[in-house]
Amino acid sequence: MIYLTKKESEGIAEEVSNISNKEIKSIIKKLKSTEKKRIYLYKKPEIKKLLQKAFDEKRRVKIRYYSPHSDEHTIRMIDIYEVHTNSVIAYCHLRNEERTFVIDRINSAAILNVEYIIPKGWTPESIILDK
Repeated sequence: MIYLTKKESEGIAEEVSNISNKEIKSIIKKLKSTEKKRIYLYKKPEIKKLLQKAFDEKRRVKIRYYSPHSDEHTIRMIDIYEVHTNSVIAYCHLRNEERTFVIDRINSAAILNVEYIIPKGWTPESIILDK
């Protein structure tokens, strides 16, 4: 993968902006985009730091999670309510309920540009009491 500075990408976009090829125009549009790119992390120490940062900033996280019960990986969007040494308690948008995720089972993670609010009065015990 090649990474360009903003100046380099603007220069390339300017040079090829007169070309009529649709594929090239699509690439130019991406280069000019101000949208933040998602950076996926794969190493466990980095994932732990990312999860803590997402929790501190109250931003949604996209994870690839392994479940030993079903022996499969799923992509999930989570809102972290609490961070522990080896796990996080979060609202899972795939399952539409709060879940505990073991950090060692998270294979990749990226912070999204979506903010969330922890429900008023939420406590870890509310997970058990609500069921």
